[in-house]
Amino acid sequence: MIRFVSVAILCAMGSTPALACERPSAPSSIPDGATASKEDMLAAKKAVDAFKSGMEEYLTCEKSGAKKDAGAAELVKVADRFNAQVKAFKAKS
Repeated sequence: MIRFVSVAILCAMGSTPALACERPSAPSSIPDGATASKEDMLAAKKAVDAFKSGMEEYLTCEKSGAKKDAGAAELVKVADRFNAQVKAFKAKS
C-alpha cells in the first residue's frame, strides 16, 4: 500500500512542471535622462538588462502564444523607454 501511494505521488509530481514560468516585473522606474546622474542611468541599465534576461528566459519557457506576445511587447516597450532616456542623457552632455 505504501509503495502504491509513493508511486502515485511521484506520478502526480511528474505531471506538473517543477518550475512554472515566472514572468519578470519590469523596472519600476527609468530616470529622466535630461536630469539623471550617470550613476542613476547605470543603475537603470542594470535593471533593464536584468529584466531583459528574465523576460528572454520567460519567453523560452512560456507555451501560450498570447502570453509570449504580451511579454515580448512589454520588453520592447521598456527598451524603447530606456533608449529614449539614454538619448536624452547623451544630449545633455
